[in-house]
Amino acid sequence: MTKDNKPPLYRVMMDELKSQISSGHYPPEAQLPTEAELSSAFGVSRITTRRALEELERDGFIYRIKGSGSFVKPRQRGQEKRAVGTEKMISLILPSEDDRGTMGYIRGASDWLNANGYYLSIHQSDYDSQKERDLLEMLTRKGIAAIILYPRNDQTNYDILHRLCLEDYPIVTIDKYFDSLPLGAVVSDNLGGSYQAVSRLIELGHRKIAFLTAVSIESTSSVRNRYFGYCQALKDHGLPVDSRYIRLNMKDYREKVGFEQFYNELLDSYQAEGVTAVQTENDLIAANLLNRCLERGIRIPEDISIIGFDNNPVTEHVMIPLTTVEQNFYEIGRQAAEHVVNWLERGKQTPDRTLIPVKLVERDTTAPAPKGKVTE
Repeated sequence: MTKDNKPPLYRVMMDELKSQISSGHYPPEAQLPTEAELSSAFGVSRITTRRALEELERDGFIYRIKGSGSFVKPRQRGQEKRAVGTEKMISLILPSEDDRGTMGYIRGASDWLNANGYYLSIHQSDYDSQKERDLLEMLTRKGIAAIILYPRNDQTNYDILHRLCLEDYPIVTIDKYFDSLPLGAVVSDNLGGSYQAVSRLIELGHRKIAFLTAVSIESTSSVRNRYFGYCQALKDHGLPVDSRYIRLNMKDYREKVGFEQFYNELLDSYQAEGVTAVQTENDLIAANLLNRCLERGIRIPEDISIIGFDNNPVTEHVMIPLTTVEQNFYEIGRQAAEHVVNWLERGKQTPDRTLIPVKLVERDTTAPAPKGKVTE
């Protein structure tokens, strides 16, 4: 307040513009007059006008585009209840701090947000659907501006996610997507990555190519698409999708019979069926398979070629460097952050699904099919 208890001029100007926006005089997406026009209309300096516009932007009433002007920001349900200090805070929910790609996601999102005046808070669900749910409830209740969610799977917490969709709350998922919810997602091209890997194995002469996952394809969109890519590559190269070479949701059976028995049975079946190559769901499965093969005297890649997925750091530190499909975790985090901020500032929801390209990284676990088995 000034000495005579009158509010400062920029505050008077702010309050009047807020009133005009709330009354609909300036509807959502309408462009406000220029700084010069506002200064003239209110009889104030350009400095005062600029301060008023900066405060309106900070309070979420407008967004500004350099070189274009100031525009009325669409109001979101519940926005007026947002806690002080949270209007520039974006929360990232991850299953685990040491999950593959975690630092890439964090750096990608943080770099983009920091460069654009926002902040990142990081939360961990510990692969627990209830904890994930509690975080979603708590963060939205506290008025966090937007959420980037790495879901535990794409089968749980549908009700709260659906409610957030109805409320037009800015939220985008990474790694996985929900088929039946209108949620934007930024994910790797999992289908294309698996397609590249299997096509490469076929180019090397392999015909009996196995596929191995820890979880069911029904529970996780990323794994489902990797399986679909495997099937599509076989089909496009004139090879059958043979259930004898496919093991889905192996985790349950492995836990039931034990690690050693599971892999012994698996490798016995591969040898009996003449399998010469395996595409796995991820690098950790590929590394376990590789180690078990070596223990049994199965030569890699002379007898069996193995390809993982993710380009996890483990791929370069196993006994034989692992061929894998590399995800660009940094770009996933960066684009997810950009999408939610565009939603916040311009009222533009993220596209249904953004695919981030992947690439095949060939190391030492792939080679031409053993002689005599190329055309079987």
